[in-house]
Amino acid sequence: MTLGRATLCLLVIAVLTPVHLTIGGVRLTPYLILAAMVLPFLLLRWMAAGPALRAPDLAIVALVLWQGLTIARLHPDQVLEFAGQQTLFTLGAYTAGRLLVRSAEDFAALLKLLVICAVASLPFALYEALADIPLILRMVAKSPFATFAENDYAARLGLYRAQWVFSHPIHYGLFCAFLMSPVVFGLGWALPVRGATAVALSAGCFLSVSSGAVLSVALQIILALCHRVAGLVGPPWRIVLATIGLGYLALELVSTRSAFTALSTRLAIDSHTAAFRTLIWQFGSEQVARTPILGNGYRYWARPPWMADSVDNHWLQQAMQHGLPATALLVAALASALWLVNRGSASEGMRLGWTLFIAGFVFSASTVAIWGEIQVIFMLLFGAGLWMAPEPAPVRRAAWRFTRAVNPPERPAHAPA
Repeated sequence: MTLGRATLCLLVIAVLTPVHLTIGGVRLTPYLILAAMVLPFLLLRWMAAGPALRAPDLAIVALVLWQGLTIARLHPDQVLEFAGQQTLFTLGAYTAGRLLVRSAEDFAALLKLLVICAVASLPFALYEALADIPLILRMVAKSPFATFAENDYAARLGLYRAQWVFSHPIHYGLFCAFLMSPVVFGLGWALPVRGATAVALSAGCFLSVSSGAVLSVALQIILALCHRVAGLVGPPWRIVLATIGLGYLALELVSTRSAFTALSTRLAIDSHTAAFRTLIWQFGSEQVARTPILGNGYRYWARPPWMADSVDNHWLQQAMQHGLPATALLVAALASALWLVNRGSASEGMRLGWTLFIAGFVFSASTVAIWGEIQVIFMLLFGAGLWMAPEPAPVRRAAWRFTRAVNPPERPAHAPA
């Protein structure tokens, strides 16, 4: 095992270890401690002999800086803690994936490690879904360390919502959903193994009883089928994107509500969730209109007195807290990465799997806020896929000359000697 793969393994184990300490009012987790030690060396390596900076790299750095700027402006007393954690959650995980995964073998090793963790979670998740007892969290709670609070959601579809080692059940579901396409399409396993893996990951999504995770998997399957069919006609992604755009426009025209609201309410598991998403979009959008540039931070935003302050929409949450530039920078990072990777020469299966993973994230992020451990998993996989982007052509510069001309021009006849 190379040093890079060993570091990735330690980071994955750290992020899936549900313990934390609070020192001086600062919450520290195994991942934060390890990332704080590793990130400086990764950045030095990048500056010394790392891959060339590309548009996604610049967008992620700009996103972290902008988020820190908005919090410094709105909550100066919290800026150090926020900037430190967000730098490690976002830039730290992205940089680890970007620098430590530089080949198909590295990418496959990371995916295999993550899918082993996901499959190993199933017995715990099944027991939790049936008995409402998160075994690992309860064992950690009996130790000297603190851990996540157990969720207190009512049963859905006859099952309790499994969270495994995450802070929220939907984060466990997204963990399984994020792995679906990269593993099934990218690793090149035999069909029976791919089928069994897909069933296992789908089971994890289902045991979280989260519509965002289940529908993310469904979307990836539909897009994969559409990609296969469209490829028989012409450029597959152009056809798929054009079809999605026309369908969204048609829904916008025929629906009495916005197309986004119509989709999010119809695809929710229960009516209460659907109604709450509509209210979040309504009052959250009004807040964005009031503070479009720097956002509103963690301050109060206008809503009914009985309505909780949680925002189950990552895109909207970023705009509310940090302004529209934050959302735009994240969109720019994803869009430019998709463009670069799909111009590369890596295997079609790996490019397709990673592209579908991004598509699943874009959809699921409209139904949940992405933070903490699942944010690390996403950024790690996001950065890990950029090894498939073609390297830019080297820029040739004219060499500097410090010698006199071999044949200096003659002075004009009328010039003084």
